[in-house]
Amino acid sequence: MSKSVLLTGLVWGAGSLAAYAEEATTLLPEIEVVREPLEVESPLTFSASLDALDISTPADAGDLLRRLPGIDGSRMGGHGIDPIIRGQKHRQLNILMDGAYAFGGCPNRMDPPTTLLDLDSYDSLTVIKGAQTVRYGAGGSGGTVIFERKTPRFAEAESARARFTGGLTSNADTQSASADIAIGNPLGFARALGSYRSADDYEDGSGNTVRSAYNTESAGIILGYTPSDATRVELSYDATHDWDLLFAGAGMDSPYSNTNQWRLKLDQEVAMGALQRLSGELYSVNVDHLMDNYSLRPLTAMFKMRVPTESNSAGGRIVADLSTRGTDWTLGLDYLNVTRDATRYWSYKSSSVNVPQSYMWPDVEQGDLGLFAEAEQGIGAHGRIKGGLRYDHVESSVSDVRANKAPTGPAWVMSANQLYRTYYGKTAKDATEDNLGGFLSYGHDLGNDLELTAGVSRTLRTADATERYLASNGNPASMRWVGNPDLDPEQHHQLDLTLAKTGAAWRTDLALFYDRVTDYILRDRAHGQSGILRSDNATIYRNVDAELTGGEWSGEIEFAQHWQAGASLAYVYAQNRTDGRAIAQIPPLSGILKLDYRQDLWAAGAQVTWANTQDRVDDDPMTGSGLDVGETAGWWVLDLYGQVKLGRQGELRLGVDNVFDRTYAYHVNRANVDPFNPQAVQVNEPGRTVWARASVAF
Repeated sequence: MSKSVLLTGLVWGAGSLAAYAEEATTLLPEIEVVREPLEVESPLTFSASLDALDISTPADAGDLLRRLPGIDGSRMGGHGIDPIIRGQKHRQLNILMDGAYAFGGCPNRMDPPTTLLDLDSYDSLTVIKGAQTVRYGAGGSGGTVIFERKTPRFAEAESARARFTGGLTSNADTQSASADIAIGNPLGFARALGSYRSADDYEDGSGNTVRSAYNTESAGIILGYTPSDATRVELSYDATHDWDLLFAGAGMDSPYSNTNQWRLKLDQEVAMGALQRLSGELYSVNVDHLMDNYSLRPLTAMFKMRVPTESNSAGGRIVADLSTRGTDWTLGLDYLNVTRDATRYWSYKSSSVNVPQSYMWPDVEQGDLGLFAEAEQGIGAHGRIKGGLRYDHVESSVSDVRANKAPTGPAWVMSANQLYRTYYGKTAKDATEDNLGGFLSYGHDLGNDLELTAGVSRTLRTADATERYLASNGNPASMRWVGNPDLDPEQHHQLDLTLAKTGAAWRTDLALFYDRVTDYILRDRAHGQSGILRSDNATIYRNVDAELTGGEWSGEIEFAQHWQAGASLAYVYAQNRTDGRAIAQIPPLSGILKLDYRQDLWAAGAQVTWANTQDRVDDDPMTGSGLDVGETAGWWVLDLYGQVKLGRQGELRLGVDNVFDRTYAYHVNRANVDPFNPQAVQVNEPGRTVWARASVAF
């Protein structure tokens, strides 16, 4: 079916459904489609309804995040954008999906946590930059990203709600569709969710095809008990199936990746003395992932290889909110357990790919038991102080059997413990950490709607399964990738300063930060550094001292009637203080310019996204990490978008991304993303893309 036919059907269907819903006002409740405003709680916190964001059809949550001010993302293909905030990524960010933590199955992060949720089944997004809270788990030195679902509550006269969405794009022929249906009464509800998305390879601005195709489908159900506004109990299940995912920036593709998620959530307002609210939740997220170098691409290596992996996360939390003598308290306990296992098989002396070549994650288990407390209180008429403490007991271990088991192959193929011993002089061991962190901030109203906030924080982030225990064989040695069982946790000591000014029709804010890091966990190459026994260019991990300095500025103004404009800037300077060199994969100075015209029934706008050159790089694997492709040029792209309401329940959005069909790539699109690929690779972004997205609710 051609895209023009699909687009015509999409628009006609949305209009017809909207017209039908409008005619049936005697049978269906009136629901007005309202564009919810973005909320800026502080210069460091951004909250929005997902429906309020001017986006086309993002491939995943990472793709969406990268379109927001001050957030970058690393691309390997069309799916799996890995977000970066303040130059920090991976486990330096806490990413929660309706309260649950999840970890992908690919050691090379084909499937970061942002790929494990279906955007169309979530309602809101909150981004907290820096270490501004301790309630969302250990780590999070770079920030916290929270995707949430709203609890549908039904009045007596209402029994059902539904929303259907569909989208098309010209580049990559992306097609998407989703449904969100809820039925219920004042006592409870049942909500069913489903979506499908398929994309071919896209073309960059020069007309070159980029390996980026993907397919994904998801389904979920939520059962809720809501007898009053003070009580909520929810049980949910979600299943996601991704298949035939292609990656231009990796040596393998992914034939499939399956995710299953369970959640149980309870929330009760109690108003019992100082105690105001009690909440608790349990969750489980299981990921089965496969990647190989032959089923979705021509075989170019000597051997066929495949890597089936498992990554299972389970946890929960109990939180109490209290208020006493003008102080608001949050006390809580949480637990997270993550098990990960990955074996690489090859066709060594075999017609099938069933010979173990590396026990990459040798049955790794990591557990974290955390206790936390936060408090906030007003000081005088113009001040407010907020602080928190967090203690985490962390345990990490691997299976002795798996760590000592020798794979099959020539002499250079070693067990996990042999690899650890070769590069660090140590073998895998059970590791225990007792980490204490916290933050303290003070905000003061300086008058005339000018607010100043200053904060300090200490955050500890333990090494993840890849950094501590990865064991990947390769020949020559530069193709090895070896975790370090002896890594210390990162210790981030940050200073934050923000200044916000609000006028009658405008707002501007500035945020500055300095982060001094002890034992920064650096992905590097083996050059005989202190604690590294070899100098053979293998990919290794080690602790160094580092510092990250930067800031963000944003401004918004409403001028004339219906017109709005905005702009933002973000910059990070990151330095490896131990070696006196730049840290790799740090975004350059970048920004966004935006102009909107909004009426009640329609709106249109334009956005320019740009990035400066980046000449602070770590691009030589012979002397550094080689993770950067090199110095990168600056770029800018123009996007146009618009929307129109269809009756009271429908909406059509149209747009053109990269209007001038420019060829460009984000600096943080990694070079040598796969240790088995000796050539520096940086994946270009899509060229000109025309898109349409329609929705109808009733």
